[in-house]
Amino acid sequence: MGRYRGFAQVEYEFVRRRVYAPFDWTTFEEPSPRRGLERPLERSRIALVATAGAHLPGQPAFDLGKGGDSSYRELPADTDELRFSHVGYDTRRADEDPDVVFPLSLLRRLAAEGEIGELAPRAFSFMGYIPETEPLLHQTGPEVAGKLLADAVDLVLLVPS
Repeated sequence: MGRYRGFAQVEYEFVRRRVYAPFDWTTFEEPSPRRGLERPLERSRIALVATAGAHLPGQPAFDLGKGGDSSYRELPADTDELRFSHVGYDTRRADEDPDVVFPLSLLRRLAAEGEIGELAPRAFSFMGYIPETEPLLHQTGPEVAGKLLADAVDLVLLVPS
């Protein structure tokens, strides 16, 4: 029965087994404010933001050390040249099929089929292991938000890994 515990507890234990120093998990009890779409989905510009650890071959890999990595990588939405570096999951499946954690080609197909208006010109990837959240909350997160606003994005698909 222990095999079917909640995901958060399983993730917590996984990280602990990886010999990371104890740290306090950041939790948010209240949901973020939300806004409805101002235009139909089939006319909306969609951006992808994921915690998959995706990067281009020429970009630096994410830091897989115990301190985590709050940086992000900016990726052109038309790229098929993705690499993955992430301490929290086995990246072999993502290497075989990037859409499982970074669904750019799926979003391109949805745009081509008219299901969404268009894909934003760039996507963003973080590595999900960020035990020290201050840089994410006060630097890299706001930087990405500013870039999404500059891209006139209507909706962001956030894909956790």
